[in-house]
Amino acid sequence: MNTPSIAVRELIAESQERGRFNLTLRIGTPYPASDIDWACPVAIEGLPHQLADMHGVDSWQALMLAISLARSQLEHFLERGGKLYWPGEEDSGPLSISEILSRDAC
Repeated sequence: MNTPSIAVRELIAESQERGRFNLTLRIGTPYPASDIDWACPVAIEGLPHQLADMHGVDSWQALMLAISLARSQLEHFLERGGKLYWPGEEDSGPLSISEILSRDAC
């Protein structure tokens, strides 16, 4: 990610192939990508693929699209049998997407 992170969430992930490992969600600072659009970096460190910056008509839309991409990547991980936990609370049971990303997860 080439811009500073404006939001970071640390998790513990678990998959059958890899066991438990650290997973970090990062949302970068939206930036003007051209005269007509904005982009927002998004990364999920710990998963094997790099995500493209999300583009929108303004900084708000780019940010919302970046969050949506992070959500869909985590949903895909869970659908394939992965599990997510708060660090240090792995014995409390796996988390749902809404526990990780919803407004009630504060």
